[in-house]
Amino acid sequence: MPITSGRGDGRNRYGSGRRRQGSSLGGRPSSDGRFLGAAEQASGDHAVQEASAASPGSAQSGEDGSDHAGSSSEPARKTPPTSEYDRAKEIVLRQLTASARSRSQLEEKLRSKEIGESTISEILDKYEDLGLVDDQQFAEMFVRSRAMSRKLAKPALRRELANKGVTGEVAEAALAQRTDEDERTDASELVRKKLKSSVDLTDRTAREKELRRLASMLSRRGYAPGLSFEVAKAELDRAASGQDEFNAFPEGLEHEAYEELP
Repeated sequence: MPITSGRGDGRNRYGSGRRRQGSSLGGRPSSDGRFLGAAEQASGDHAVQEASAASPGSAQSGEDGSDHAGSSSEPARKTPPTSEYDRAKEIVLRQLTASARSRSQLEEKLRSKEIGESTISEILDKYEDLGLVDDQQFAEMFVRSRAMSRKLAKPALRRELANKGVTGEVAEAALAQRTDEDERTDASELVRKKLKSSVDLTDRTAREKELRRLASMLSRRGYAPGLSFEVAKAELDRAASGQDEFNAFPEGLEHEAYEELP
């Protein structure tokens, strides 16, 4: 009987090579968050294929995956974007993850990173199609936020929107959320908050000085001069009435006090 080595025909019944490590998205940063899936759909380029080609164990990397590519539990290596389009996409996603931005703000940011105009238009057009860049939605959110936190009137809000690159019909539609009654209510709340409790409103000179200060404060926040003066005066009158009631004797008490005098 021939003597065999016990090694069989040299084939491993479990397969001749290690299982290849699955390719990720080329190590794309996790900060993409909720925008990542939509961004990949919109990109229309070969970003995923390029990333897979660059990962360990892929067919185009020049390795068969059987040497030191690492186990399947090893995290994929992060590779920086190579094309201008990929760089632009990374920049936009980081900006949108931080906070909502107008298209104009994103254009300015991309230009500062020396991204070409054609690439800027291409990436932002596609992100607009996905709804990730939406000037109307941005403007409406911005108006609500600034009106709530700063009590700004429409003229001031309009200026701030223009600074963000939002003007015309888009800006006016967002400002239409604010009614005249909303602005009057906000102005009154603002005056009550800013009114100095140390001012003696029964003193005419001190009261007029405080009136001018409060009316000027409202004007700086975009309120019309007439409305600013009217609201400030009404709130001062209300506060002065409260001071008078606090300083006055309760009804009938002054007579009792006089009767007790010698």
